[in-house]
Amino acid sequence: MQRPPKLVVLSLDGVPHGLANRLMDAGHMPALAGLCERHGRPRMMRSVFPTVSCVAWASYATGRNPGKHGVFGFVDRRRGSYDLTFPNAASMRGPNVWEILSDHGKRVFGMNVPTTYPPRAVNGILIGGFLAPSLEKVAYPPAEAAYLRSIDYRIDSDSVIARESKKDMLADLAVTLANRNQAMLHYLSADCWDFFHTHVMGTDRINHFLLAEALRGESDLADGFYDYYRKVDGAVASLLDVIGDDTPLMILSDHGFCPIKYEVQLSRYLVEKGWTTPAGTIQSPLSIDPAKSRAFCLIPGRVYVNLRGREGAGCVAPEEYDAVRAQLTRDLLDMLDPNGEPVIRCVVKRENLYWPAGQHQPDDANINAAGTPPYDLAADLIAIPHDGYDLKMGLSAPQTFLTTQLEGMHTAHDAMILTRGIELPEDELEIRQLAGPILDALDVPAGEELDLAQVPAPQGVA
Repeated sequence: MQRPPKLVVLSLDGVPHGLANRLMDAGHMPALAGLCERHGRPRMMRSVFPTVSCVAWASYATGRNPGKHGVFGFVDRRRGSYDLTFPNAASMRGPNVWEILSDHGKRVFGMNVPTTYPPRAVNGILIGGFLAPSLEKVAYPPAEAAYLRSIDYRIDSDSVIARESKKDMLADLAVTLANRNQAMLHYLSADCWDFFHTHVMGTDRINHFLLAEALRGESDLADGFYDYYRKVDGAVASLLDVIGDDTPLMILSDHGFCPIKYEVQLSRYLVEKGWTTPAGTIQSPLSIDPAKSRAFCLIPGRVYVNLRGREGAGCVAPEEYDAVRAQLTRDLLDMLDPNGEPVIRCVVKRENLYWPAGQHQPDDANINAAGTPPYDLAADLIAIPHDGYDLKMGLSAPQTFLTTQLEGMHTAHDAMILTRGIELPEDELEIRQLAGPILDALDVPAGEELDLAQVPAPQGVA
């Protein structure tokens, strides 16, 4: 093979710090455990709020918080309307780490990282993540689709299979991982990379559907859960075999996980409290009557004031804005589950989350690739739940508190990171801060576009 890459990142989506340690201690991940014996146990790392993979990886890739890169959730509104869209790399403001390195002459590779579709032009290869619709569109340069097709590469596992049969889901995850590993080994030897990042999405998928089952104890599905993580460890081992003992390495997740108590249909709650009025016919998750809805929400826990002059048909006068946010906050904090337990840990104003410590919102000239100021898409309030309450939209749901096939939900405080040969900031660490150390390890200046400063967690969040 060519020389090993100068720096390697392996990301395991949604693997919580505690679960990683538990899997190693139980002998399910010996390759990862061996790495820890030489370089120390993983550190705990904070994710983003709200805790969504595409937002977290956009923050990782740009070194910025969502107020600057402009990706606020898995779905968003089209500006000035109530229609929904799926943000992707075209929505993201600022260069990503592959582009910054490319601009300094570095040879780069990325595969399957969320918020990299559509792939931007780089000095190397960039294979997009789960929003890519086909192999023909997933890669830069597009010619890489021929190789990916030849090995039956899969952009993601099939969520429809997971909802119909968890046993079949395990088989699908195994094939997806095996083909991802094959591609990883192929590309590792294909060039002299300066930066090489490959991503495993299946860890997030299996945690969503089998985490509680696995934590409860022995069953065929629990055995399948642990067997999948042994396969993931096999991918770690194959990577380590190729890159050797000296290559700088980062293994990380973007968020943690915990078992779900309830899926909380937040739109239903806002209807009950008189904030949201559904449209006569529910055709989409945001089918509201804008003339009668003073507020509405998107997943997870993003609450918007239907502000006149900003929204397409806003009905709240600007002078009412602060009072409306205050009352919304009180109503959200008053929310109780069927057992009388509080659902919402804290409610954060967007300016305190996205532009902290006196940082001002960017002006209208500071726009994203779509030509729109990103901050108008930021929620006015972000409701952060207690662990176990998975905040959904659910405008057409039959009730506010539901249980479904999903067993696990994202958590913000317990992402994990393990490094060798890469110097990280001391004290509390969040995923946004990783682009700087990557650039530094490759002797590339971070530049003014990165948010390098420590930012404390929102008040009320551990």
